[in-house]
Amino acid sequence: MDDGGMGSLRVVGPQPAAKACHQVSEIQFKDADGVDVIASLNVDDSGVPCEIDVWKVDFSALICLPESF
Repeated sequence: MDDGGMGSLRVVGPQPAAKACHQVSEIQFKDADGVDVIASLNVDDSGVPCEIDVWKVDFSALICLPESF
């Protein structure tokens, strides 16, 4: 997705794109530069994943994802 390099992903499957997504899970971690990052899993009304929203709190580009949480 065009998110300024923060790493968000739109999930595309065989069905038409969902019109509405809502958050079902969230995790927070620090990027390599120590800035907090929040990643959220969003699903459509049927519970099908439609987006992984990654937001770096200072709006800078993500440096790397952690190897584990």
